[in-house]
Amino acid sequence: MTTETKNQYINREISWLNFNARVLQEAKDPSVPILERLKFIGIFSNNLDEFFKVRYASVQHINLAGKTGKRALRGKQAGELLDEITQVVIKQQAECSSIINSITQELKLHNIYVINEYEVNEEQGVFLTNYFLNKVSPALMTFMLDDIDEFPHLKDSAAYLAVKLTLNTDDRKIIYSLVEIPSQIDRFVVLPPCDDGKEYVMFLDDVIRYCMDQIFNIFDYRSLEAHMIKITRDAQLDIDNDFKKSFIEKISKSVQLRRDGIPVRFVYDETIGDDTLRFLLDKMNIRESDSVIPGARYHNRRDYMGFPVLGHKELTYDSIKPLPVKGIDLSSSLFKSIAEKDFLIYTPYQSFSYVIKFLREAALDPKVKAIKITIYRLAKNSHIAS
Repeated sequence: MTTETKNQYINREISWLNFNARVLQEAKDPSVPILERLKFIGIFSNNLDEFFKVRYASVQHINLAGKTGKRALRGKQAGELLDEITQVVIKQQAECSSIINSITQELKLHNIYVINEYEVNEEQGVFLTNYFLNKVSPALMTFMLDDIDEFPHLKDSAAYLAVKLTLNTDDRKIIYSLVEIPSQIDRFVVLPPCDDGKEYVMFLDDVIRYCMDQIFNIFDYRSLEAHMIKITRDAQLDIDNDFKKSFIEKISKSVQLRRDGIPVRFVYDETIGDDTLRFLLDKMNIRESDSVIPGARYHNRRDYMGFPVLGHKELTYDSIKPLPVKGIDLSSSLFKSIAEKDFLIYTPYQSFSYVIKFLREAALDPKVKAIKITIYRLAKNSHIAS
């Protein structure tokens, strides 16, 4: 095979990023309902997280092993490919931010305003303080980073506010802290309606920023800065060669080790101070071979998939009700129905409830000895798994 023929192949990782750019195009398409466009932003971001956890991590493994990987990577060297991926992602992230800004402006035409901590009025401030003290504050994890022997373990894909406090002392001492954004609380907070007919939404991050003094009021500080950071960890499955263990044991152990995977991507608010950024990178041992990506004010954009509809159904696609399956009654036994004839279920056009019903019957039937199923992409609260 000649060099010219080899170069006809497109690198798999770059091709995947080009696919994800196609998802971003849907977020940019004005013919797509505006709240659906935000969902495409969320899909784009979620895809990118998975890309770094697995595909980027596999290329990094090749690079750290001191190999070029030219054969596996279709003529590209691993180190060069890592740099190319980072540059492509930086451009895509910038475009994503631009699209979000455009959508945010367009939402105002529908009287939906996404505001930050500087745009809160007095009435909203009272609500936010109560909301923070009663719901957010009990769920917060705060880490003081000065004079610690070991840097805290940051969760994969969790978002943190990196806080820099300049104390009100003669030497203006600086202390650093991390505040974890609680994942169990909705990312978007809907504020009480105002008399102006407008509807207001805030990021949970900005609610925390607004109430930051409630967290650090034990300090006499001159200034406070808070910028979001996020890391993505290596989620490659590393199966050991211990023949004494079953394959299930090996998989289980490998999945547990994912929680402690090395960081492969570090995303930060590009307005963060150089001193704060350098402090974090040094403390976390982020290497030059990792992907360090400057981003916008907000990360974890996958949460846009849960942006509140606020009753504006006209800004979403019409929901389509799944069809029933003729010949099957969910109130009767599915086992008896399928004993009489076969049925083909075509989800999502037909209801998934039949699958849940089938598995629940199987779980209760004493004649069933075992249920074996391969599941991909479970919901957070999976009825199948339960």
